[in-house]
Amino acid sequence: MKRRNTALSLFLTTLLLASCTGPVQPAATSDPVILISIDGFRWDFLQKFAAPTLRQLAAGGVHATRLTPSFPSKTFPNHYTLVTGLRPEHHGIVSNYFYDPTLRASFNKNLLTDNADPRWWQQGEPVWITAEKHGVRSASLFWPGGDAEIHGTRPNFSLPFDGKVGSARRVDQILAWLDQPAASRPRFCALYLDVVDVVGHRFGPDAPETAAAVQEADEAVARLLAGLTARGLRDRTDLVIVSDHGHSEQSADRVIFLEDLMDVSKVQVESVGPNGGVRPLDGDAAGLVARIRAKQVPHLGVYLREEVPARLHYRDNPRIPPVVLIADEHWNIESKVGWMKFAPTYNRSNHGWDPATPNMGALFIASGPAFQRGVEIPDVENIHLYNLLCAVLGVKPSPNDGDDRLVKAALAR
Repeated sequence: MKRRNTALSLFLTTLLLASCTGPVQPAATSDPVILISIDGFRWDFLQKFAAPTLRQLAAGGVHATRLTPSFPSKTFPNHYTLVTGLRPEHHGIVSNYFYDPTLRASFNKNLLTDNADPRWWQQGEPVWITAEKHGVRSASLFWPGGDAEIHGTRPNFSLPFDGKVGSARRVDQILAWLDQPAASRPRFCALYLDVVDVVGHRFGPDAPETAAAVQEADEAVARLLAGLTARGLRDRTDLVIVSDHGHSEQSADRVIFLEDLMDVSKVQVESVGPNGGVRPLDGDAAGLVARIRAKQVPHLGVYLREEVPARLHYRDNPRIPPVVLIADEHWNIESKVGWMKFAPTYNRSNHGWDPATPNMGALFIASGPAFQRGVEIPDVENIHLYNLLCAVLGVKPSPNDGDDRLVKAALAR
C-alpha cells in the first residue's frame, strides 16, 4: 500500500513540478527521444539472461559489443559522463562519495539534498540542459543530476529520486509526461531504472535473482514500447538504452583494510570499495604513498593523484583525493570499523574497478528512425554518447571529451 501511495503521489505532483525555464522557441520536431539507463546491466547480460525485448531492439537497431565506462566504474560518475560527454575528472562527479576542498563539503549520492544542490553539478552540462538551451523541452526521471538547477536551467519535468517507485511506475511516469499537450510535452526524456544493480549487488551476477531483475527491466522496456504504440508514437520515437557499468563477484575474504595501510586518524577517508582515496591531514601525500608502497600489499595499486595511470583519466580535479588506492578486480578496500557486523552481509557483487576489466563493460542499444538497422559496432567508450544524443536532437553539443565516432557508426545515412 505504501508503494502504491508513493506512485500515486508521483503522478499527482507531476504537473506542479513542471517548469518553463527553457527558451520559448519551439523545436523543429516533436518526435520523442528517450534515453534509458538500466543501472548495472553488464554487457553480456543481454545473452546470459532472458531479455527478449532488449534482444529484439539490439538485433533490429544498433548494438555495441560493449560500452566501456569511465573510471571509476561507479553509478554517479558514469551517469553524468553519459549525459555530458565529460570524464569524471572534468565533470566533477568523481565518485559516489567525495569531498570538495574548495566548498569544504562532502557529496553523498544517497542524500536528496546533494542530488538537488547545484554546487555539485556545475562542472558539466547534461544533455537535457543543452536541449533546453536550444528550445527542446526535456524530462529527467531519477537520473543523477536531473533534479538540480544546472547553469541556471533545469529540465521542464523532473522528480526527486524515490527508490520505492518500481520499474513499471517509472515507465508510466514517462508516458504521462508524453501525454501532455503537444506544445508542452517533452521531446527528450531520460529514464533511470536501478533494479538490476540493486539485486545484482546483493545476490551476484550469476544468481537467479539477478536474472529475474533483468527480466523486470526488459518488461519495463516492453511496457514503454506498448505505451508508445498506443499513443501512435512508436515508429517516431528514437530509443537509446545504456547502462553505466557491469558487475563482478566479490567476497568478504578479499578485502584490504585501511588500518593495515596507514594511521587512519591522520587522514580523511573519502572513498572505499574497489577504489578508495584518502586526504592526509598533514598534507604529506607523497610520504603516505611511499609508506604504503613499502608494505608491498598484494592486489593494490597506490598512487599520488598526479600519478594515476593516464589511461584512467583520473588526475585533473581537486575533488579526486591526493592519495588514490585501486584494488584488483574482486578485491575491495574497507575499514575495520564495524567490520565484524558488516562482513556477514557483504554484497556478493560490485563495480568500480578498472573499466578495461571485461566484467565492467556496459550496454548500448539504439533503435528508431534516426538509427541504422541491424548493425553491431565494436566496443566504444561512453564519453561519445552525449554527442550522439545531441545529433539526434539536432542541437549543438557543448565542449566535451568525446568525438563523432558514435554519431558516424550509429546514425542512419
